[in-house]
Amino acid sequence: MTLTRRQFSTSLIALAATLPMANSAWASVSYKTGHYTYEGHGSVNTHWIETPNSVIVIDVQRDTTHAAEAIEAIRALGKPVSAILITHGHPDHYVGVHQFQQVWPGLKVYASPETTRVIETDHYGYHEVVRQLTPDEAPEVFVVPDQVFADGATLQIDGVTIETHEMGPAEATSTTAFYLPETGDLYPGDLILNDMHGFFYEERSGLVLDALNRLRVLFPDAVTAHPGHGSPGPFRPLVDKQEDYTETARTLVASALATGLVEGDLVSRVTTQLNATYPSYGIPGGQPNMVELSVMGLANELSALRDGSPTNLEQ
Repeated sequence: MTLTRRQFSTSLIALAATLPMANSAWASVSYKTGHYTYEGHGSVNTHWIETPNSVIVIDVQRDTTHAAEAIEAIRALGKPVSAILITHGHPDHYVGVHQFQQVWPGLKVYASPETTRVIETDHYGYHEVVRQLTPDEAPEVFVVPDQVFADGATLQIDGVTIETHEMGPAEATSTTAFYLPETGDLYPGDLILNDMHGFFYEERSGLVLDALNRLRVLFPDAVTAHPGHGSPGPFRPLVDKQEDYTETARTLVASALATGLVEGDLVSRVTTQLNATYPSYGIPGGQPNMVELSVMGLANELSALRDGSPTNLEQ
């Protein structure tokens, strides 16, 4: 199979060797990290942690085509997948679970109680949206995670220590940040993006800013952030960049509201401004009008705060 849209990135994590290992090629490392993504609209990451024996996968794509490509990238490593971790309950991060389980039967799927609830109940109604947007690339079934862990749990999977931190409602109803304390690798889901437009449709941009501050406090030793969309990079600069984008988007919407713009005119104006301010930014996920939807969510959120109405910040 030729992967024409694949961008494959793997970085070697160097660690001090404290114990002899059977495979001399792994003598100075405990694991490697890598990811699959693709260029163009809707780009989303599938990350992995490769141990000497298996592969731990984090998030598994938005449609069956890209899930299949991610599977091929991982199969090229020549090791079985031992676990899937899901960062949050947006379908572009869990559509491919069923395909992965077909290739690796019995594969365990880990998620927090909130992410599991959202997937099981289709909390957002997004499953039908996936079927409508990509009817030929929707999964046969949306698999519910079977390994539910408590907030703050530390997972031990194939010799890798993975700390979990539930970040609460923000970009989604909740996001689990997965942290590797050995190397400072952090997987924050969509709380951090890299050169991608933010998603504020759910009207919680204020809580996104709070969550970004909490990431700084919770992970002072984090080195590399592996975002839900966009390339991995240095943790602190990516947090700062995400914060700047969020504050800019809120300011543009607040200014438009102050001039009396409403609904379609406001969405059109701010979408144009965001695209002009961030001309190289991609659109994550797959929703073709995602920037417009995000602007609409920001307008609803900030209007409600201005008027004193209940918002998702208070729900």
